[in-house]
Amino acid sequence: MRGIKAIYMVLSVLLLSSILLGLLVKLENAEANRIPQGVSVRGVDISNLEKYKAEEKLKDLEQQVLTQVLTLVYDDRSWEFTLEELGITLDLNKTIEQAMDRDGSALITRLKSYVHPVNNQIGITLVVDKDKALSCLRPICAEIEKPAKDAVLKISGDGRVEIIRDEKGKEVDSENLFQNLVEVINHQDDMRLNIPVREIIAQKTFETVEAMKINGLIGQYTTYFDGENQNRVTNIRIAAQKINGLIMTPGQEFSFNNFVGERSSSAGFLPAKVIVSNKFDEALGGGICQVSSTLYNAILLANLKPVERHNHSLAISYVPLGRDAAVAWNLLDFRFSNPLDCHIYLRTVVAKDYITVQVFGNTATKKDITIRNWVSETIEPERIYEIDPELGMDEEIIMEPGYKGYKAHAERVIKGSDGSVLVEALPDSRYLSTDRVVRIAPKQHNKDIQPLSKPTQVTETNVLTEF
Repeated sequence: MRGIKAIYMVLSVLLLSSILLGLLVKLENAEANRIPQGVSVRGVDISNLEKYKAEEKLKDLEQQVLTQVLTLVYDDRSWEFTLEELGITLDLNKTIEQAMDRDGSALITRLKSYVHPVNNQIGITLVVDKDKALSCLRPICAEIEKPAKDAVLKISGDGRVEIIRDEKGKEVDSENLFQNLVEVINHQDDMRLNIPVREIIAQKTFETVEAMKINGLIGQYTTYFDGENQNRVTNIRIAAQKINGLIMTPGQEFSFNNFVGERSSSAGFLPAKVIVSNKFDEALGGGICQVSSTLYNAILLANLKPVERHNHSLAISYVPLGRDAAVAWNLLDFRFSNPLDCHIYLRTVVAKDYITVQVFGNTATKKDITIRNWVSETIEPERIYEIDPELGMDEEIIMEPGYKGYKAHAERVIKGSDGSVLVEALPDSRYLSTDRVVRIAPKQHNKDIQPLSKPTQVTETNVLTEF
Protein backbone atom coordinates (compact mmCIF):
# COMPACT_ATOMS: atom_id res chain seq x y z
CA MET A 1 0.00 0.00 0.00
CA ARG A 2 2.77 2.35 0.87
CA GLY A 3 4.35 1.76 -2.51
CA ILE A 4 1.11 2.56 -4.32
CA LYS A 5 0.66 5.78 -2.30
CA ALA A 6 4.19 6.82 -3.12
CA ILE A 7 3.54 6.26 -6.80
CA TYR A 8 0.33 8.31 -6.62
CA MET A 9 2.17 11.08 -4.82
CA VAL A 10 4.95 11.19 -7.42
CA LEU A 11 2.40 11.23 -10.24
CA SER A 12 0.48 14.01 -8.50
CA VAL A 13 3.62 16.08 -8.12
CA LEU A 14 4.54 15.56 -11.77
CA LEU A 15 1.04 16.45 -12.89
CA LEU A 16 0.97 19.56 -10.74
CA SER A 17 4.43 20.55 -11.98
CA SER A 18 3.29 20.14 -15.58
CA ILE A 19 0.22 22.25 -14.93
CA LEU A 20 2.29 24.94 -13.24
CA LEU A 21 4.91 24.87 -16.00
CA GLY A 22 2.24 25.17 -18.66
CA LEU A 23 0.67 28.04 -16.77
CA LEU A 24 4.02 29.81 -16.45
CA VAL A 25 4.75 29.36 -20.17
CA LYS A 26 1.32 30.74 -21.00
CA LEU A 27 1.84 33.70 -18.68
CA GLU A 28 5.34 34.29 -20.11
CA ASN A 29 4.01 34.28 -23.67
CA ALA A 30 1.16 36.59 -22.76
CA GLU A 31 3.51 38.93 -20.93
CA ALA A 32 6.00 38.87 -23.83
CA ASN A 33 3.33 40.38 -26.10
CA ARG A 34 2.66 43.27 -23.75
CA ILE A 35 4.56 46.46 -23.02
CA PRO A 36 6.40 46.15 -19.69
CA GLN A 37 5.14 47.93 -16.60
CA GLY A 38 6.16 51.59 -16.18
CA VAL A 39 6.95 52.36 -19.84
CA SER A 40 5.87 55.66 -21.36
CA VAL A 41 6.70 57.54 -24.55
CA ARG A 42 6.92 61.33 -24.16
CA GLY A 43 4.53 61.15 -21.18
CA VAL A 44 2.08 58.74 -22.85
CA ASP A 45 1.74 55.62 -20.68
CA ILE A 46 1.70 52.47 -22.77
CA SER A 47 2.32 50.01 -19.89
CA ASN A 48 0.69 46.55 -20.15
CA LEU A 49 -0.66 47.27 -23.63
CA GLU A 50 -0.42 44.78 -26.43
CA LYS A 51 1.53 45.95 -29.46
CA TYR A 52 -1.43 46.93 -31.62
CA LYS A 53 -3.06 48.81 -28.73
CA ALA A 54 0.18 50.65 -28.02
CA GLU A 55 0.49 51.54 -31.72
CA GLU A 56 -3.04 53.01 -31.77
CA LYS A 57 -2.22 55.11 -28.73
CA LEU A 58 1.03 56.34 -30.24
CA LYS A 59 -0.71 57.43 -33.46
CA ASP A 60 -2.43 60.16 -31.49
CA LEU A 61 0.97 61.17 -30.12
CA GLU A 62 2.39 61.23 -33.64
CA GLN A 63 -0.09 63.90 -34.72
CA GLN A 64 0.83 66.03 -31.73
CA VAL A 65 4.56 65.65 -32.37
CA LEU A 66 4.44 66.47 -36.08
CA THR A 67 2.57 69.72 -35.49
CA GLN A 68 5.22 70.92 -33.04
CA VAL A 69 7.22 73.93 -34.19
CA LEU A 70 11.00 73.79 -34.32
CA THR A 71 12.95 77.06 -34.36
CA LEU A 72 16.22 77.03 -36.29
CA VAL A 73 18.64 79.71 -35.09
CA TYR A 74 21.77 81.25 -36.61
CA ASP A 75 23.28 84.39 -35.09
CA ASP A 76 20.39 86.83 -34.67
CA ARG A 77 18.18 85.19 -37.30
CA SER A 78 15.62 82.46 -36.82
CA TRP A 79 13.26 80.35 -38.93
CA GLU A 80 10.28 78.25 -37.80
CA PHE A 81 9.00 74.97 -39.25
CA THR A 82 6.68 72.24 -38.07
CA LEU A 83 8.34 68.86 -37.84
CA GLU A 84 6.07 67.63 -40.61
CA GLU A 85 7.31 70.42 -42.90
CA LEU A 86 10.85 69.27 -42.21
CA GLY A 87 9.99 65.80 -43.50
CA ILE A 88 10.02 64.15 -40.07
CA THR A 89 7.87 61.07 -39.36
CA LEU A 90 7.64 58.65 -36.43
CA ASP A 91 8.67 55.03 -36.84
CA LEU A 92 6.02 53.51 -34.56
CA ASN A 93 7.21 49.93 -35.03
CA LYS A 94 10.73 50.72 -33.88
CA THR A 95 9.42 52.83 -31.01
CA ILE A 96 7.31 49.89 -29.79
CA GLU A 97 10.22 47.48 -30.23
CA GLN A 98 12.26 49.77 -28.03
CA ALA A 99 9.42 49.81 -25.47
CA MET A 100 9.27 46.01 -25.51
CA ASP A 101 12.96 45.64 -24.86
CA ARG A 102 13.69 44.01 -21.50
CA ASP A 103 16.42 41.97 -19.84
CA GLY A 104 15.54 38.32 -19.14
CA SER A 105 12.09 36.84 -18.62
CA ALA A 106 9.06 39.03 -19.32
CA LEU A 107 7.20 37.45 -16.37
CA ILE A 108 10.05 37.96 -13.94
CA THR A 109 10.40 41.57 -15.15
CA ARG A 110 6.71 42.02 -14.41
CA LEU A 111 7.01 40.54 -10.91
CA LYS A 112 10.04 42.71 -10.17
CA SER A 113 8.11 45.83 -11.16
CA TYR A 114 5.60 45.17 -8.36
CA VAL A 115 8.40 45.12 -5.81
CA HIS A 116 10.50 47.87 -7.43
CA PRO A 117 8.26 50.13 -9.54
CA VAL A 118 9.95 51.51 -12.66
CA ASN A 119 9.40 54.66 -14.68
CA ASN A 120 10.95 54.00 -18.08
CA GLN A 121 10.65 57.07 -20.35
CA ILE A 122 11.73 56.19 -23.88
CA GLY A 123 12.22 58.49 -26.84
CA ILE A 124 10.36 58.22 -30.09
CA THR A 125 12.17 56.83 -33.10
CA LEU A 126 12.22 59.52 -35.76
CA VAL A 127 12.77 59.20 -39.50
CA VAL A 128 14.03 62.25 -41.40
CA ASP A 129 13.28 62.60 -45.10
CA LYS A 130 16.51 64.40 -45.95
CA ASP A 131 15.40 65.48 -49.42
CA LYS A 132 12.27 67.14 -48.02
CA ALA A 133 14.22 68.68 -45.16
CA LEU A 134 16.86 70.06 -47.52
CA SER A 135 14.17 71.65 -49.70
CA CYS A 136 13.07 73.61 -46.62
CA LEU A 137 16.62 74.39 -45.59
CA ARG A 138 17.87 75.46 -49.02
CA PRO A 139 16.71 79.09 -48.74
CA ILE A 140 18.22 79.27 -45.26
CA CYS A 141 21.50 77.84 -46.50
CA ALA A 142 21.52 80.46 -49.26
CA GLU A 143 21.33 83.19 -46.59
CA ILE A 144 24.01 81.66 -44.39
CA GLU A 145 26.49 80.04 -46.72
CA LYS A 146 29.33 81.90 -48.38
CA PRO A 147 31.85 80.36 -50.77
CA ALA A 148 35.51 80.66 -49.95
CA LYS A 149 37.44 83.12 -52.10
CA ASP A 150 40.87 82.21 -53.37
CA ALA A 151 43.76 84.57 -52.99
CA VAL A 152 44.32 86.39 -56.27
CA LEU A 153 47.48 87.68 -57.88
CA LYS A 154 46.72 91.20 -59.10
CA ILE A 155 48.98 93.17 -61.38
CA SER A 156 48.28 96.85 -61.80
CA GLY A 157 48.65 98.81 -65.01
CA ASP A 158 52.10 100.03 -64.00
CA GLY A 159 53.29 96.49 -63.26
CA ARG A 160 53.00 96.45 -59.47
CA VAL A 161 52.24 92.99 -58.08
CA GLU A 162 49.72 92.62 -55.28
CA ILE A 163 48.17 89.58 -53.64
CA ILE A 164 44.50 89.94 -52.72
CA ARG A 165 44.02 87.88 -49.59
CA ASP A 166 41.81 84.82 -49.56
CA GLU A 167 38.52 84.78 -47.67
CA LYS A 168 37.20 81.84 -45.69
CA GLY A 169 33.76 80.56 -46.55
CA LYS A 170 31.08 78.79 -44.56
CA GLU A 171 28.48 76.14 -45.21
CA VAL A 172 25.72 74.47 -43.23
CA ASP A 173 26.81 71.13 -41.78
CA SER A 174 23.70 69.20 -42.82
CA GLU A 175 24.78 65.86 -41.34
CA ASN A 176 25.30 67.35 -37.88
CA LEU A 177 22.10 69.32 -38.34
CA PHE A 178 20.08 66.14 -38.85
CA GLN A 179 21.72 64.42 -35.86
CA ASN A 180 21.11 67.43 -33.61
CA LEU A 181 17.56 67.67 -34.89
CA VAL A 182 16.64 64.21 -33.58
CA GLU A 183 18.41 64.92 -30.28
CA VAL A 184 16.53 68.18 -29.73
CA ILE A 185 13.13 66.67 -30.52
CA ASN A 186 13.64 63.75 -28.15
CA HIS A 187 15.40 65.39 -25.24
CA GLN A 188 14.67 69.10 -25.08
CA ASP A 189 11.51 70.89 -24.09
CA ASP A 190 12.75 74.04 -25.84
CA MET A 191 12.42 73.22 -29.53
CA ARG A 192 15.27 75.47 -30.65
CA LEU A 193 18.22 74.30 -32.67
CA ASN A 194 21.37 76.23 -33.47
CA ILE A 195 22.28 75.57 -37.09
CA PRO A 196 25.76 74.02 -37.19
CA VAL A 197 28.05 75.78 -39.68
CA ARG A 198 31.53 74.71 -40.71
CA GLU A 199 34.34 76.83 -42.08
CA ILE A 200 35.60 76.40 -45.63
CA ILE A 201 39.23 77.11 -46.39
CA ALA A 202 40.08 78.59 -49.80
CA GLN A 203 41.99 76.34 -52.18
CA LYS A 204 44.50 79.12 -52.85
CA THR A 205 45.45 80.94 -49.68
CA PHE A 206 47.58 84.06 -49.39
CA GLU A 207 50.47 81.85 -48.31
CA THR A 208 50.21 79.52 -51.34
CA VAL A 209 50.15 82.46 -53.77
CA GLU A 210 53.01 84.17 -51.94
CA ALA A 211 55.03 80.97 -52.21
CA MET A 212 54.84 81.27 -56.02
CA LYS A 213 57.44 84.07 -55.68
CA ILE A 214 55.84 86.25 -58.35
CA ASN A 215 56.84 89.74 -57.31
CA GLY A 216 57.70 91.72 -60.44
CA LEU A 217 58.34 92.01 -64.17
CA ILE A 218 61.20 89.88 -65.51
CA GLY A 219 60.67 90.26 -69.27
CA GLN A 220 58.44 91.93 -71.87
CA TYR A 221 58.21 92.61 -75.57
CA THR A 222 56.01 94.77 -77.82
CA THR A 223 55.16 94.51 -81.51
CA TYR A 224 53.01 96.77 -83.68
CA PHE A 225 50.26 96.15 -86.24
CA ASP A 226 47.81 97.95 -88.49
CA GLY A 227 44.95 98.90 -86.21
CA GLU A 228 42.62 99.42 -89.17
CA ASN A 229 42.72 95.74 -90.16
CA GLN A 230 39.81 94.77 -87.94
CA ASN A 231 39.74 91.02 -88.68
CA ARG A 232 43.42 90.65 -87.92
CA VAL A 233 43.13 92.76 -84.77
CA THR A 234 40.21 90.59 -83.62
CA ASN A 235 42.28 87.43 -84.07
CA ILE A 236 45.18 88.96 -82.16
CA ARG A 237 42.89 89.93 -79.29
CA ILE A 238 41.32 86.46 -79.06
CA ALA A 239 44.66 84.65 -79.05
CA ALA A 240 46.20 87.10 -76.58
CA GLN A 241 43.27 86.70 -74.20
CA LYS A 242 43.70 82.91 -74.24
CA ILE A 243 47.13 83.21 -72.61
CA ASN A 244 46.48 86.29 -70.49
CA GLY A 245 46.70 85.46 -66.78
CA LEU A 246 48.36 82.09 -67.33
CA ILE A 247 50.43 80.92 -64.35
CA MET A 248 53.15 78.33 -64.98
CA THR A 249 54.78 76.26 -62.28
CA PRO A 250 58.55 75.59 -62.22
CA GLY A 251 59.34 73.00 -64.88
CA GLN A 252 55.95 73.31 -66.62
CA GLU A 253 55.84 73.36 -70.42
CA PHE A 254 53.62 75.67 -72.45
CA SER A 255 52.11 74.82 -75.85
CA PHE A 256 50.69 77.72 -77.85
CA ASN A 257 48.35 75.48 -79.84
CA ASN A 258 47.04 73.74 -76.73
CA PHE A 259 46.20 77.00 -74.98
CA VAL A 260 44.89 78.99 -77.95
CA GLY A 261 43.03 76.07 -79.51
CA GLU A 262 41.82 75.47 -83.03
CA ARG A 263 41.38 78.56 -85.17
CA SER A 264 37.68 78.17 -85.91
CA SER A 265 34.76 80.50 -86.50
CA SER A 266 33.03 79.05 -83.43
CA ALA A 267 36.01 80.29 -81.38
CA GLY A 268 35.50 83.76 -82.84
CA PHE A 269 38.40 83.80 -85.30
CA LEU A 270 37.94 85.75 -88.54
CA PRO A 271 39.54 85.47 -91.99
CA ALA A 272 42.76 87.44 -92.39
CA LYS A 273 46.02 87.08 -94.28
CA VAL A 274 48.13 83.99 -93.65
CA ILE A 275 51.09 82.43 -95.42
CA VAL A 276 50.09 79.31 -97.34
CA SER A 277 52.53 77.44 -99.60
CA ASN A 278 54.86 80.43 -99.61
CA LYS A 279 52.07 82.78 -100.64
CA PHE A 280 49.69 84.88 -98.66
CA ASP A 281 46.02 84.08 -98.64
CA GLU A 282 42.92 84.57 -96.47
CA ALA A 283 42.20 82.04 -93.70
CA LEU A 284 40.68 81.90 -90.24
CA GLY A 285 43.03 83.12 -87.52
CA GLY A 286 45.35 85.22 -89.66
CA GLY A 287 47.49 87.37 -87.39
CA ILE A 288 47.91 85.12 -84.38
CA CYS A 289 51.51 84.41 -85.39
CA GLN A 290 52.18 87.94 -84.21
CA VAL A 291 50.98 86.88 -80.76
CA SER A 292 53.23 83.79 -80.72
CA SER A 293 56.20 85.81 -82.04
CA THR A 294 55.72 88.55 -79.44
CA LEU A 295 55.47 85.87 -76.76
CA TYR A 296 58.65 84.21 -78.07
CA ASN A 297 60.68 87.39 -77.64
CA ALA A 298 59.17 88.06 -74.19
CA ILE A 299 60.10 84.61 -72.86
CA LEU A 300 63.61 84.93 -74.27
CA LEU A 301 64.07 88.17 -72.34
CA ALA A 302 62.65 86.51 -69.20
CA ASN A 303 65.27 83.74 -69.41
CA LEU A 304 62.73 80.99 -70.11
CA LYS A 305 63.62 78.02 -72.27
CA PRO A 306 62.30 77.68 -75.85
CA VAL A 307 61.43 74.06 -76.67
CA GLU A 308 59.88 74.25 -80.14
CA ARG A 309 60.00 77.22 -82.51
CA HIS A 310 59.60 77.60 -86.28
CA ASN A 311 60.27 80.58 -88.51
CA HIS A 312 57.80 81.63 -91.23
CA SER A 313 58.50 80.51 -94.78
CA LEU A 314 58.51 84.17 -95.83
CA ALA A 315 60.09 87.10 -94.04
CA ILE A 316 57.80 89.13 -91.80
CA SER A 317 58.14 92.69 -90.52
CA TYR A 318 56.76 92.92 -86.97
CA VAL A 319 59.81 91.29 -85.35
CA PRO A 320 63.45 91.26 -86.48
CA LEU A 321 64.46 88.44 -88.83
CA GLY A 322 65.28 85.28 -86.90
CA ARG A 323 63.03 86.19 -83.99
CA ASP A 324 59.58 85.12 -85.22
CA ALA A 325 57.61 82.06 -84.09
CA ALA A 326 55.21 80.67 -86.68
CA VAL A 327 52.28 78.54 -85.58
CA ALA A 328 49.69 76.51 -87.49
CA TRP A 329 47.03 74.27 -86.01
CA ASN A 330 48.15 70.61 -86.02
CA LEU A 331 51.28 71.54 -87.99
CA LEU A 332 53.54 74.04 -86.23
CA ASP A 333 53.59 74.78 -82.52
CA PHE A 334 55.47 77.16 -80.28
CA ARG A 335 56.48 75.61 -76.97
CA PHE A 336 58.62 76.76 -74.06
CA SER A 337 59.25 75.68 -70.48
CA ASN A 338 59.83 77.42 -67.18
CA PRO A 339 63.29 76.50 -65.85
CA LEU A 340 63.15 79.00 -62.98
CA ASP A 341 62.58 78.11 -59.32
CA CYS A 342 59.50 80.35 -59.23
CA HIS A 343 56.10 80.43 -60.88
CA ILE A 344 55.65 82.80 -63.80
CA TYR A 345 52.62 84.85 -64.80
CA LEU A 346 51.85 85.90 -68.38
CA ARG A 347 50.04 89.14 -69.08
CA THR A 348 49.02 90.36 -72.52
CA VAL A 349 48.06 93.93 -73.36
CA VAL A 350 46.44 94.61 -76.73
CA ALA A 351 45.95 98.27 -77.65
CA LYS A 352 44.78 99.91 -80.88
CA ASP A 353 47.95 99.17 -82.82
CA TYR A 354 50.27 97.12 -80.63
CA ILE A 355 50.50 94.03 -78.45
CA THR A 356 52.72 93.67 -75.39
CA VAL A 357 53.46 90.37 -73.66
CA GLN A 358 54.81 90.64 -70.12
CA VAL A 359 56.35 87.88 -68.01
CA PHE A 360 56.20 88.26 -64.23
CA GLY A 361 58.19 86.16 -61.79
CA ASN A 362 60.77 86.45 -59.05
CA THR A 363 62.81 89.59 -59.76
CA ALA A 364 65.71 88.00 -57.91
CA THR A 365 66.10 85.68 -60.93
CA LYS A 366 66.04 88.55 -63.45
CA LYS A 367 69.05 88.73 -65.77
CA ASP A 368 70.44 91.39 -68.05
CA ILE A 369 69.46 89.83 -71.37
CA THR A 370 69.80 91.07 -74.93
CA ILE A 371 68.85 89.35 -78.18
CA ARG A 372 71.16 89.81 -81.14
CA ASN A 373 70.20 88.89 -84.68
CA TRP A 374 71.87 89.22 -88.08
CA VAL A 375 71.43 88.18 -91.69
CA SER A 376 74.18 86.09 -93.27
CA GLU A 377 72.63 85.75 -96.71
CA THR A 378 70.09 87.62 -98.83
CA ILE A 379 68.40 85.89 -101.76
CA GLU A 380 67.06 88.23 -104.43
CA PRO A 381 63.77 87.27 -106.07
CA GLU A 382 63.83 85.79 -109.58
CA ARG A 383 62.14 87.78 -112.35
CA ILE A 384 59.50 85.94 -114.30
CA TYR A 385 57.96 87.53 -117.45
CA GLU A 386 54.57 86.63 -118.82
CA ILE A 387 53.48 87.59 -122.34
CA ASP A 388 50.15 89.42 -122.58
CA PRO A 389 49.05 90.27 -126.17
CA GLU A 390 46.53 92.72 -124.80
CA LEU A 391 49.27 95.01 -123.54
CA GLY A 392 50.74 97.87 -125.53
CA MET A 393 54.44 98.33 -126.25
CA ASP A 394 55.20 100.36 -123.12
CA GLU A 395 52.74 98.63 -120.80
CA GLU A 396 53.87 96.33 -117.98
CA ILE A 397 51.91 94.90 -115.06
CA ILE A 398 53.46 93.54 -111.91
CA MET A 399 51.49 90.40 -111.05
CA GLU A 400 53.63 89.39 -108.06
CA PRO A 401 56.05 91.86 -106.48
CA GLY A 402 58.52 89.22 -105.33
CA TYR A 403 60.06 89.02 -101.89
CA LYS A 404 63.65 88.65 -100.83
CA GLY A 405 64.75 85.56 -99.00
CA TYR A 406 67.12 85.55 -96.06
CA LYS A 407 69.26 83.32 -93.93
CA ALA A 408 69.10 84.78 -90.44
CA HIS A 409 70.63 83.98 -87.09
CA ALA A 410 69.97 85.00 -83.49
CA GLU A 411 71.52 84.53 -80.09
CA ARG A 412 70.67 85.33 -76.51
CA VAL A 413 73.30 87.09 -74.42
CA ILE A 414 72.82 86.61 -70.67
CA LYS A 415 74.90 88.74 -68.31
CA GLY A 416 75.19 87.62 -64.70
CA SER A 417 75.45 89.89 -61.68
CA ASP A 418 78.99 88.55 -61.18
CA GLY A 419 80.05 89.86 -64.60
CA SER A 420 79.78 86.50 -66.35
CA VAL A 421 78.42 86.40 -69.91
CA LEU A 422 76.61 83.46 -71.44
CA VAL A 423 75.95 83.46 -75.19
CA GLU A 424 73.23 81.07 -76.21
CA ALA A 425 72.62 80.28 -79.88
CA LEU A 426 69.01 80.39 -80.98
CA PRO A 427 67.59 78.39 -83.92
CA ASP A 428 68.62 79.57 -87.38
CA SER A 429 65.94 80.85 -89.74
CA ARG A 430 65.61 80.41 -93.48
CA TYR A 431 63.14 82.64 -95.32
CA LEU A 432 62.37 81.80 -98.92
CA SER A 433 62.40 84.29 -101.76
CA THR A 434 59.40 84.55 -104.07
CA ASP A 435 59.47 85.33 -107.76
CA ARG A 436 58.73 88.76 -109.15
CA VAL A 437 56.17 88.15 -111.90
CA VAL A 438 55.79 90.84 -114.59
CA ARG A 439 53.31 90.76 -117.44
CA ILE A 440 54.63 92.40 -120.64
CA ALA A 441 53.70 92.97 -124.28
CA PRO A 442 54.89 90.40 -126.88
CA LYS A 443 57.35 92.79 -128.56
CA GLN A 444 59.19 93.30 -125.29
CA HIS A 445 59.84 89.59 -124.82
CA ASN A 446 63.43 89.66 -126.07
CA LYS A 447 64.36 92.95 -124.46
CA ASP A 448 66.45 93.35 -121.35
CA ILE A 449 63.67 94.75 -119.23
CA GLN A 450 64.56 97.01 -116.32
CA PRO A 451 62.46 97.38 -113.11
CA LEU A 452 59.20 99.13 -113.83
CA SER A 453 59.05 102.76 -112.83
CA LYS A 454 55.27 102.89 -112.69
CA PRO A 455 53.77 99.67 -111.21
CA THR A 456 50.10 99.70 -112.03
CA GLN A 457 48.61 97.06 -109.73
CA VAL A 458 50.86 96.02 -106.86
CA THR A 459 53.30 98.18 -104.94
CA GLU A 460 56.61 96.39 -104.52
CA THR A 461 57.81 95.54 -101.02
CA ASN A 462 60.56 93.22 -99.80
CA VAL A 463 58.71 92.00 -96.70
CA LEU A 464 55.26 90.51 -96.30
CA THR A 465 53.61 92.68 -93.68
CA GLU A 466 50.12 91.19 -93.31
CA PHE A 467 49.35 87.49 -92.94
